[in-house]
Amino acid sequence: MRAETAGAGGGGCTGPGAPDTAPRGPHPAMRRAFPGGGRATLGLIAPLESFSDDVPTMEGHLARVCAAEEAGFASFWLRDVPLLVPGQGDGGQLFDPWVYLGALATATSRITLGTASTVLPLRHPVHVAKAAASVDLLSGGRMLLGLAVGDRPGEVPAFGPAAADPADRLPDSWAYLRHLTGDAVTTGHSSPLGELAPGTGLVPEPAFGRLPLLMTGRGGRTIEWVAEHADGWLYSALAPEIQRANTARWRRLTGESGAPGSKPYAQAGYLVLDEDPRSAPRPLPQGWAMGREPLLDLFKTYEAGGVDQLMVNLRLNSRPADEVLAELAEYLLPHFPTPEIHPAARASHLTVRQF
Repeated sequence: MRAETAGAGGGGCTGPGAPDTAPRGPHPAMRRAFPGGGRATLGLIAPLESFSDDVPTMEGHLARVCAAEEAGFASFWLRDVPLLVPGQGDGGQLFDPWVYLGALATATSRITLGTASTVLPLRHPVHVAKAAASVDLLSGGRMLLGLAVGDRPGEVPAFGPAAADPADRLPDSWAYLRHLTGDAVTTGHSSPLGELAPGTGLVPEPAFGRLPLLMTGRGGRTIEWVAEHADGWLYSALAPEIQRANTARWRRLTGESGAPGSKPYAQAGYLVLDEDPRSAPRPLPQGWAMGREPLLDLFKTYEAGGVDQLMVNLRLNSRPADEVLAELAEYLLPHFPTPEIHPAARASHLTVRQF
């Protein structure tokens, strides 16, 4: 039996067909997003919209993601924003990330889909594992699970006393999640968050045997802890000289980019792309503002410094997001090509009907 998926919401592209069996090996989403070997790719952070208020309109969002996929962007990342807290940031992509990932899994066919990041201490790891494995299967092996402790303290009280110290809760949540999304381990697991009896396992299992878990920031942990437990590291925008020192330390702990057993390093930030292609860089908190020519030089500097993917958020642009995406696709993407990885996932008991 094959899983058959089709476009959703007028997105204009179709989701993946999935064969009955999938190989056990490197996850295709990791290979597409992070090819390694000194090559960086470009990723996008939702929503693909320029907006000045706290909440985006999300008009034409699926069509815009499909256009980004066709252009060749490597990945599309969603944020986990359950509540809008005054003074603590915008509303992300508005929709719940797991509901939105379900729509994206059917509307797209190649682009890697990821969370950047799921606030793990505010969600039970069983629910996170179930949702992520489901998206991975429905998308044909395109799911990457970025995890964080969150950066909006105003959200935490809404989740009750159990979430009072997210950083302290992270190690137990991570271990539980790793057990559930590892290589079909059914030996049982004991945790302050719950007990899994021997023989109890996750359904569906991750399509490729192990779902990649990526850390955003440090989550209150040391870099050594992140290097040991995470499959990759997502970090915020840094000046090139600081970033080079950061990635050098990461490589000492995890191996050179693209080498067997190495772990990718990605950098995320706001991007304001000026209409003047030669416009000089100017300060932008947590990001970059300039014309496309100095931007290309800067991103090539990051690539040379060991960054595997540059993830950009277009929210702060005054220009329409469609216009900015088209310029990035024409002038930057050729310098940061995405490898073509054909997704394939197990679907022996699953049929997704056209809708």
